[in-house]
Amino acid sequence: MTEQAAMSIERLSKTYKNGRGVRDINLAINRGDIFGLFGPNGSGKTTLLKLMTGLMTADEGSVRIFGQSISEQFEGAMAHVGCVIETADAYEYMNGYANLKLASRFYRNMASDRIYEVLEMVGLKSYSDEKVSGYSLGMKQRLALAAALLGNPKLILLDEPTNGLDIEGIIDVRNVILRLAREEKITFIISSHMMSEMEMVCSRAGILYNGQLIGEGVIEELLAGGQTMEQVYLSAIQKTREGAAHV
Repeated sequence: MTEQAAMSIERLSKTYKNGRGVRDINLAINRGDIFGLFGPNGSGKTTLLKLMTGLMTADEGSVRIFGQSISEQFEGAMAHVGCVIETADAYEYMNGYANLKLASRFYRNMASDRIYEVLEMVGLKSYSDEKVSGYSLGMKQRLALAAALLGNPKLILLDEPTNGLDIEGIIDVRNVILRLAREEKITFIISSHMMSEMEMVCSRAGILYNGQLIGEGVIEELLAGGQTMEQVYLSAIQKTREGAAHV
C-alpha cells in the first residue's frame, strides 16, 4: 500500500446464498480522490461499501484503511472514517441540532462547537432549530453528511447520496462534496447508479457489474473522446459480455 492510499482492497469477495455478491475486487483509493463507484441497482455497490467498513464480513480478501486492516484493527482503521450507507435516517420529531447531539455521543472529547461547525459545512446551520420532519430530502442528505463529519474524518463513504433528490437537491449535495474535498481535504467514495450526475463530481471511477469491477480509472481519461460515463459503462459491459461468451 502506497503512502498516498486511503484504502487498499485486495481480492475481496462475498457471496450470498442466492449467488449474488462481489467477486475478486482489487482497488486502491488514493488520498484526495473523489472516487465514484458506478453501477446499476443490484450490482453489488452497497455490499462493497459494507465490506469496506466492516459492517459485513468478507469470505475472502482484505481491506486496509490508511494502512490498518478492517478485520484485524477495526477501531484504528475506522478512526478517521465517516459513512452514510443505505439510508439517511434521522429522528423526524427532533431538530437538526438535536439529531447531531445524539450522534455525537459516539465520539470522545468532541469540541462543544463541533456540531455547529459541521452544520455550517453542509449549509444547515440556519435550519438547526427546525424539526427534521420539515426538511427536504436534500436537507436530510446533508444532515446525514453532517453526522458523518462529526468525528473529523479523512475518508467518507456515501451510498447513493443523490437518490430520490430533485435537481436542486442534487446540486446542493454535489457542491457540498466538492467544497469538503477542496477545503477539508476529505477523500470520498461515492456509490451511484446516476452516472451522468456524479461524473461532474468524481475525479476517479470504478464500474461495478454483476459483482465484478469491470473498469476503473481517472474520469478525464475514461471520458476521452467526448464519451459520457454512461457510454463508458455500456462499452465496458459489452466487452465483459463478449469476453464471457468466448470462455
